[in-house]
Amino acid sequence: MCKRTSPDRGVGMFDWNDVRYFLALQRCGKLLGAARQLGTTHATVARHIDALEQAMGQPLFIQQADGYALTAAGRQLLPLAEALENTASQMLDSGKRGHVEVNGVVRLGAPEGLGAQFLARHLPALMAQYPGLEIDLVAVPRFVSITSREVDIAITLERPQANLVVTRKLTDYCLGLYATPAYQAAHPPIAEREDLNGHAILAYVDDLLFSRELMFHHGLCRHPSMPLRSTSVVAQKEAALADGGIVVLPYYMTYDDPRLAQLLPELRIIRSYWISARSNIRRTLRYRVVWDYVVELCQRMQWLLLHEEQNRCID
Repeated sequence: MCKRTSPDRGVGMFDWNDVRYFLALQRCGKLLGAARQLGTTHATVARHIDALEQAMGQPLFIQQADGYALTAAGRQLLPLAEALENTASQMLDSGKRGHVEVNGVVRLGAPEGLGAQFLARHLPALMAQYPGLEIDLVAVPRFVSITSREVDIAITLERPQANLVVTRKLTDYCLGLYATPAYQAAHPPIAEREDLNGHAILAYVDDLLFSRELMFHHGLCRHPSMPLRSTSVVAQKEAALADGGIVVLPYYMTYDDPRLAQLLPELRIIRSYWISARSNIRRTLRYRVVWDYVVELCQRMQWLLLHEEQNRCID
């Protein structure tokens, strides 16, 4: 990978501590990122990687323009390194008494709206409980992959079908129609679904949809007008706030925003979120802590996710 500065251990002289540095560089892709994760310097990370490559007798990383990528040998080593990490975590977990320390990085993937406007508000409470825990929240308007190790835990709109993945339904959630009072005042009133004909409906870009669960705009009325479309639900909300039209949003994105008013409150669109991870990852303490927290959070916040105001309990 780079010029070796560590003592020559010889091929086969394996230091188990080097695995931590191997996994950190694989997950971060950059020496500086791995160094920050481990609380050390980039030179130390490079030294441990070089030592591991020397022990394995072949390069494990190749440097590219955007960072470090695994070689074929590195990809072969990865599942073994993760199994070793899992075993070490279980040993530490079983040996603890009283308060358990949780350390390391967990990469959590979620749809953009849920990640940016729900999880981001609640994850700091978990991190305050475990100061050694770090979370990479990947909140993007696309599918993120567990099997290709883009993320450690994924929340998706559809149930994953991949093998070696543990999955459970996380929660249902409710969407509705929203617009600004100014938009409503400037356009014909809406008393039923067919009154939506002729109104500007802010929608997704059909051929760029990452989930069929988002294909609800065409069914709102017989002749929907969708002059402004975006792959981003956050962008759709911003366009609605600029009096640009009617937007379909989850209730958790609107409940505390007085700038938007709900239309046709009897029209409730229900969708589901699923949470999944690789089957062996749930044996690692930091992943289990994040998984359990997200599951418990969604159970506790059902009033918000499903717009059950009558059962609302302020969090």
